[in-house]
Amino acid sequence: MVSIRTVAKEAGVSIATVSRVLNSHASVGQEVRTRVLAQANRLGYVPAVGKRTTAYLAFAFTGPASFSSPYDAMLMAGISEAMDETDYDLVVLNPQRDKKPTETFSQFFMRKGIRGVILRTTAGTRSVCHAIAEEGFPSIVVGSRFEQPGVQYVYGDSLPTSNQAVEHLLSLGHTRIGITLSLVEDSDHADRLEGYRQALAEAGIESDPALMYRVPAQKPDGAQLLKRILSGPLPPTALFITDPAVVIGVVNQAHRMGVVIPDELSIIGLDDGNDRYDVYPQLTAVCQDASQLGYEAFAALAQQVGSVDRDRAPVRLTIPTWLEVHDTTAPPPDCPVRVLPDGTRVQHQ
Repeated sequence: MVSIRTVAKEAGVSIATVSRVLNSHASVGQEVRTRVLAQANRLGYVPAVGKRTTAYLAFAFTGPASFSSPYDAMLMAGISEAMDETDYDLVVLNPQRDKKPTETFSQFFMRKGIRGVILRTTAGTRSVCHAIAEEGFPSIVVGSRFEQPGVQYVYGDSLPTSNQAVEHLLSLGHTRIGITLSLVEDSDHADRLEGYRQALAEAGIESDPALMYRVPAQKPDGAQLLKRILSGPLPPTALFITDPAVVIGVVNQAHRMGVVIPDELSIIGLDDGNDRYDVYPQLTAVCQDASQLGYEAFAALAQQVGSVDRDRAPVRLTIPTWLEVHDTTAPPPDCPVRVLPDGTRVQHQ
């Protein structure tokens, strides 16, 4: 275990200065603070608190928490499996609530006794991942990719499979294909949107913003979305739904409205686990193993913080997704069906 004395020696300062840095004391200048934190991160130093004998890794959202999502549930299942194979335990942190304004992220994590952190991020909070990586604190982002060389990540690449999914709908004869996306923007949904746009462009079809729907990633929002879509003047004949909970809400609402899947509406969903087998009809889906993403992220971080070699190549792991064709896709109906809010069915001629 690295001692505070070692950090002080490597940084060329006193033990008292290291202590002041780690406790966010205002009397320490920025240059010294940066130098001490860099050496502490390089050495993997964690301050001793009481009689701590357990080593901790953390899981933290850089934006809104989403533990209610199937994706995060599967991530945690994989993290739990990897944790059982290491000597590390997991702590869930909330930096937005608990980090002091005067602290760096390294100081915050060290104060909490954390040796490394798994990050879940959004498009609007990616800068937090950049900042943590620049400080040198051991971290790995799960579910998002980064171009910056210092940011480590484990990522499920759904762009090519999303393209393939829309190509499948096009091959069946659909031309009015809608896509649903989460209100919270991230690189996952950006990739799925790009795959959708690419497939349409390759088929000579211009993307229609009116067929792109953003909703919260919850079942009730899927149900409300379908009612809104089908009551419009020219509804799509197929939907690519990029959130697992939303697709379940859509399918259940279709049954309630008497809309026959796939004869009247084709659906391709996104499945992070095995939900495609629990939907009737069985769901055609872009599939990813979110539990594997969680497992790989925790295992890679545990290996990194336990290694004396802090100069090893960064972890930048991309795991492919795949398309499974089941029973929710078919050629478009001859006469697309509208269903008004009062339940009235209107057929186009």
